[in-house]
Amino acid sequence: MESLQDVKIGDTCTISWMMCDPHTAEIMQSYELKEGIAVRVVGQYYGNVILGVGEKRVAIGKEIAKEIKVSGYS
Repeated sequence: MESLQDVKIGDTCTISWMMCDPHTAEIMQSYELKEGIAVRVVGQYYGNVILGVGEKRVAIGKEIAKEIKVSGYS
């Protein structure tokens, strides 16, 4: 398992677990980012990660991306 920050642009992976504070977890779930969901890394900007979740695009700060562990690359 790797952190979300280490995933290459263009790869799709599944969120395995997230280690973030309850407030951040609540915000993540409002964007449909939760354990078991598949996301695609569409870009990176100064270490921050831009994700594709369905038809949406969500930017995740690099510190939070380090705390999200992913698996199942394609």
